[in-house]
Amino acid sequence: MRARDVMTAHPSVITPDDTMLKAAQLMRDRHVGMLPVIDNLRERHLKGVLTDRDIVIRCFSAGHGPGCTVKEHMTSHHLTTVRMEDSVVVVAHKMKRDHIRRIPVLTDGDRVAGVIALVDLASRLRPSDPEMVERIERSVSGTAAHLAH
Repeated sequence: MRARDVMTAHPSVITPDDTMLKAAQLMRDRHVGMLPVIDNLRERHLKGVLTDRDIVIRCFSAGHGPGCTVKEHMTSHHLTTVRMEDSVVVVAHKMKRDHIRRIPVLTDGDRVAGVIALVDLASRLRPSDPEMVERIERSVSGTAAHLAH
């Protein structure tokens, strides 16, 4: 099974110049916790990611307002991504290694093609490899608990 088989295709995206308010509303309306940040809607090259946690911790709780731009608060360095042809084992390994719950999927031209969330892997892998799913969930949950303290 490949990344393309489990990803959510055509994910909601945002640009660096969009506001944090727009990003928060998009996450709320689409029921997502991460938005790939792209250069523009035509090229769709990945520039970073913005999570619901970034909005709360980096923006609002730091005293910034909803008019801030995404580029002020997005993660743009050390981005973890996978390719459409990567195996789900590679996807799972990267998610576990980097303690992330969501990962952008790129085409060969480095365009955003999709997003894989931990729940996507769990629903597809649990029947065939429940131990791998449990290891990823423990790894991600342990990091989240550590960050909360």
